[in-house]
Amino acid sequence: MKQFILVLLVGILVSISSCRTDFETVNSTGTLEFSKSKIYLDTVFNNIGSSTYRLKVYNRSNNDIKIPTIQLSKGTTSKYRLMVDGMTGEDADNNGIGDGKKFNNVEILAKDSLFIFIEITNNTTTTVPFEFTYDDQILFDTGANQQKVELTTLIWDAKFIFPNRPMPGNIKELLDINGNATDIIGHRLTDNDFFPVGSWQITNLKPTVIYGYALVPTGKTLTITEGASLYFHADTYSGLIVENGGTLIINGDKNDVNPTTNAIITKREVTFEADRLEPNFEDTPGQWGGVYIISSAAATATNTIKNLTLKNSTFGIYTQNIDNAGIVPNLDIQNTKIFNSSAFGMLNRNTNVVGKNLVINYSGQANTACLGGGVYNFTHCTFNNNWSSSKQRAVYVNNYKEVAPNNFQIQNVSSLFKNCIIYGSFNAVALEIDYKSPYTPTDIPKFDRCLIKFNDANTIFANNSIYNSIRSGNIANTGGNIVNLDPKFKNINKNQLNILTNSAANNLGIFDNLVNKDIDKVDRTTGNTDLGAYQMVP
Repeated sequence: MKQFILVLLVGILVSISSCRTDFETVNSTGTLEFSKSKIYLDTVFNNIGSSTYRLKVYNRSNNDIKIPTIQLSKGTTSKYRLMVDGMTGEDADNNGIGDGKKFNNVEILAKDSLFIFIEITNNTTTTVPFEFTYDDQILFDTGANQQKVELTTLIWDAKFIFPNRPMPGNIKELLDINGNATDIIGHRLTDNDFFPVGSWQITNLKPTVIYGYALVPTGKTLTITEGASLYFHADTYSGLIVENGGTLIINGDKNDVNPTTNAIITKREVTFEADRLEPNFEDTPGQWGGVYIISSAAATATNTIKNLTLKNSTFGIYTQNIDNAGIVPNLDIQNTKIFNSSAFGMLNRNTNVVGKNLVINYSGQANTACLGGGVYNFTHCTFNNNWSSSKQRAVYVNNYKEVAPNNFQIQNVSSLFKNCIIYGSFNAVALEIDYKSPYTPTDIPKFDRCLIKFNDANTIFANNSIYNSIRSGNIANTGGNIVNLDPKFKNINKNQLNILTNSAANNLGIFDNLVNKDIDKVDRTTGNTDLGAYQMVP
């Protein structure tokens, strides 16, 4: 029996060893395979590290192989850095940590693979052009057996604004979304934050990246000029604050585009978004806080926003009358798009807002909320909320402020929606008017020639007379509206809310000489005025 076991063991060892010529690695012969032959790292800002990208290297042979060197072509001067199967490479500067530039004698087992992780940080001085491409190569082996993988990154130089002090107490209370008000840090803007110094302008010369909150102080006017791009660090507590007595003016314009490809030739609109530029974050809501405009009854200036695209925030634009005394001349906003807000596209508290040619799509709670009184006039606006829940609205209006649990203070409110689309797919009712008594019929929001989704199949609002004029769905009458007809948007998921030729919104608007062009500067005419922010273009 012992002899049988011994013979069996010897047989197994012979069988295993016969599968290989030896137990040593052999040098690579230029037959490595790669998951990608060229890697494009997404756009990064100067001095800010990129995300990590992955390359897989395959050994398809029957031999364990050794790669004599894996290195970056530009050596220790390269802006890229690598990690190869957990190794950080040679320590060229003798600081005890590999610099990720060169690796020696890297082994891969037969029929196996290894991972290479790639990052880039560029710290070139600001004398370089605003935008430039940086290239390098990962070289595998040398001489006749050398193979390579190309690396390319677009780098932007940017102006950075960093937080350096806690926000004032009243602002902390406003921004206290998650009960962490004491942690809110920001930067009160000064003359030295602008070029030229003291100009109080943000231009299109280079992007501006804001960490924490940038605050426009009392007595100052911040002007953001045509084509400017502002990026907010991916943090709920990051955004722009206009303090009581401060003023914001955004002067964008329509982009110049190629009529055939729709590619941008000259960027003229102003853009606000998060600083994560990878494709996976392109349409991710809630990456940064928003724009907060704070005023009191003593304020006299009107904040102005023209041709802004704002996306992926928590509150897109938040306006608030902080002392609730009187109505504040607060915001005039035109030709503006707000997309992918995790809470509200616009949240307004007892303020005065005039909106024309607005497009707001995807909001966790409401595209537009008008709370606790105020004066609101929206003309030719498209509010569409496809957030996938049963609670969100496109438009929400109330007439009260809760000053204590179950203690409501009635506020005067006046609101008019004219030639608007108020719609959404997931929720049957896109409009909610939440009024508490006492109120008079003249206090009720007015809807003049609007397309409204109000499919009250569950009769939730059946006994609420405040919706009677909306239920009628008779646009033939002056001030009438149409309900539950499809506006036929071009592509909701891509935030393209242009209406198609078979849209129910075609030719049903009332011509308004003050809004005689649509958001794309297409002429509206007295006999062919469409609802919403876009004229239908065949």
